[in-house]
Amino acid sequence: MNIGLDGSYAILKNNTTEGNYSKIVVDAIAECFPRHKIYVYTPWIEKRGTATTLVTQANVIIKQPRKTLNKHLWMNWKGIVEELKRHHVHLYHGLAGRLPLGIGSSHARAVVTIHSLAYAKYPKDYSWLDRTKRAFNTRQACRLADAIVTTSEHTREHLVELLGVDRERVHVIYPAVDRRFQTDNIIGAELDAVRSKYKLPKRYILVVSSLLEHKNVLAVMQAMEQMQDRDINLVLLGGETDYYRNVLHPYAERHHLLHRLLHITRAHAGDMVSLYHLAEGLVAPSRMEGFGLTVIEAQACGVPVITTRGTSQEEAAGDAALFFDPDDIATLTSHLDNILTDADLRQKLIAAGKQNILRFTHERLARELDTLYHDILKG
Repeated sequence: MNIGLDGSYAILKNNTTEGNYSKIVVDAIAECFPRHKIYVYTPWIEKRGTATTLVTQANVIIKQPRKTLNKHLWMNWKGIVEELKRHHVHLYHGLAGRLPLGIGSSHARAVVTIHSLAYAKYPKDYSWLDRTKRAFNTRQACRLADAIVTTSEHTREHLVELLGVDRERVHVIYPAVDRRFQTDNIIGAELDAVRSKYKLPKRYILVVSSLLEHKNVLAVMQAMEQMQDRDINLVLLGGETDYYRNVLHPYAERHHLLHRLLHITRAHAGDMVSLYHLAEGLVAPSRMEGFGLTVIEAQACGVPVITTRGTSQEEAAGDAALFFDPDDIATLTSHLDNILTDADLRQKLIAAGKQNILRFTHERLARELDTLYHDILKG
């Protein structure tokens, strides 16, 4: 089978959820099904990006526009459609919530992964232009797709509820945990280098998140203020936003938390394993996520996880985390105190997390996608 994949996020935005997911999908299909020829399409390749990691498999071919004035337009319009014809692609999978207009004329069947409808549930966190673009891409992709993939049951329910998508068209296929996180053989020199590079505190709780209001990071700050352990620090990993500048940073300043707060705007992908391993716990406090890759990444690294109840992150965590309602600061505070002081609880969570990530293998992801692809082509 000739498979086309949208690789723009995997190569250009590999520090985002869509980028990590896209890279994992390419790696999983290429490795588990070497008989498939996989064309990965991207408007351009950053020299400092991760394109080279996608071509370690002989069946992966990265394609860029040969001549075009607008490379983004090439990805979303007739340019890529012509490429699909030229490469005799049987099925194209839009991994980042979009499909090129006119894909029907390529004779390739189409699948799209919709990660989240947070822009519709929490419109204040997105600009008008961003909301409009996301809404257009999502609706068009759902209209054009032969099948829709979501990474959680929650997102499937949101598609049905908010966009009126037929439930039978939506297939929940959980992502895999990147294999780089599945190692305990981290040498001390690597950890020391990362600690020095980011000026990490000796002890910290980690939050890896976009710093938007619905991500609920303020709840973690409020809990830090009430914790018994006043020596533990909070490390926030996420790009600087208006919400961080106008709400989170001023809150930390008013409540005398700045000396316990480290904000890292961006970390190199190769440093993430050490950042997890050095943490005493991960909090994933969001009110809404497409899935919760940070949850299973932390579990793979042997880090106790606290996350929100009633979200897709609960689907990701299984029974291997502590849960709190997004507005229940008292329970979050108690959980933080407990994972720092109760050694038995820590070991229980770590062991359960290692067991939980066995649900999220590359082999399972590739097999479920391959089955869906063949079903669509037969249909």
